[in-house]
Amino acid sequence: MNSRVGQRITSARAAAGIRLEALDEFVSPQAVEEAVRSCGRLDRRWCASLPASAVVYFVLAMCLHFSDSYAEILRKLTDGLRGAVHAGALRVAGTSAASKARTRLGPEPLKALFEQVRGPLTTPQPPGAFAFGRRLLMLSLDGTVLDVAPTQANTRAFGPPPGGSRKPGRHPQVKLVLLIACGTRGILGARFGPRRDNEVTLAKHLATSPTLSGGQLVLMDRAFHGHDILARITDSGADFIVRAHAHHWLPHLRELADGSFLSCVPDRASSQRQAASRFCNRRMPPGHPHGVAVRVVDADITATPEHGPPRTRPLRVITSLLDPGEAPAEQVAAVYAERWNSETSLFEAKILQRDHRPLLRSKNPDGVTQEIYGLLTTHQYLQAQRARAAQASLDPAARHWTPTASPSPRFSARSAATCTTDPPQDSLH
Repeated sequence: MNSRVGQRITSARAAAGIRLEALDEFVSPQAVEEAVRSCGRLDRRWCASLPASAVVYFVLAMCLHFSDSYAEILRKLTDGLRGAVHAGALRVAGTSAASKARTRLGPEPLKALFEQVRGPLTTPQPPGAFAFGRRLLMLSLDGTVLDVAPTQANTRAFGPPPGGSRKPGRHPQVKLVLLIACGTRGILGARFGPRRDNEVTLAKHLATSPTLSGGQLVLMDRAFHGHDILARITDSGADFIVRAHAHHWLPHLRELADGSFLSCVPDRASSQRQAASRFCNRRMPPGHPHGVAVRVVDADITATPEHGPPRTRPLRVITSLLDPGEAPAEQVAAVYAERWNSETSLFEAKILQRDHRPLLRSKNPDGVTQEIYGLLTTHQYLQAQRARAAQASLDPAARHWTPTASPSPRFSARSAATCTTDPPQDSLH
């Protein structure tokens, strides 16, 4: 056998041992190989010291160690293979080779890997993950933005940095929408695109089957109160609780004993007829408007963070849970507050997991996409470890909400002062 060919084969076998042992139980080598194979990357020519599977682990390590350089990440990945390196069986790739290998790999294997690991992380069932007698799994639909490197390629793909002409922004941004399990902060689905993309449009792709199904309760802020997305959620078999805009027209159809009332979120045609009638000072046509049947709950909600004074805000939420016997109004208001767990999860993914690094390091759109899927996959791993550690005695959400009685027909939900992080300043929206 040609000595150079034999050395390359030996090198490839040694490089195949490059993996993150900490992730083996969550992301097995077989899962990585399957993700690479399903995207056809095994058929490509690869540097013998950095095969496709090793590049996947490199991206995951990059997302776990945001403050480390490429060289330091490569050193950590090959630290257990020093014997092969000293024996000449493995040549450690340089930073330039790693960058080119990321380009050859593309974002598809990381996306395929994320599709394998995404989920609510509720096996075994943790406390704080379900609502209304452990009948409904609580999920949160929320969005955020990520700063990316200000290169020409990223600017063309994601748009110019936000800001006015007097004070333009520094970095292009990616808009990211996540469907998150409130109790464990596991990610069930993700959609992202340029900052100019409508957040609701991205969310509509998540508010469908098979991502959603019966036995799930989606909590959303008022950006997602429109008829289209609510109809998609109910069509999937799931339920929802969403905050309503103050100006949102909700016809008062029937008063209920607990102070809430039945209504509906009208479709586009009914909304247009209502707007025209109000503009012309005419009465609405008789009969109920067409739309999604909902129940409206008015409440006062008080958040008591670990640091800082309590804050109370009026709250109007609408829900597809129409029976007050199964979902009392006071509990509906308290359950809505669990949506803040998704904001804490977003904070962890954006700030803590990235070591307070302000932006993603990739210089081109495919690299940004690859890095985001790596970030989501490693975030899922960290939340799985956190849920397992908390399973024995603690609520993985690290926060729970206890409703308290109110003398008025409105209701109050008070948060326990056990949260590990303060609720975001704009949480009550």
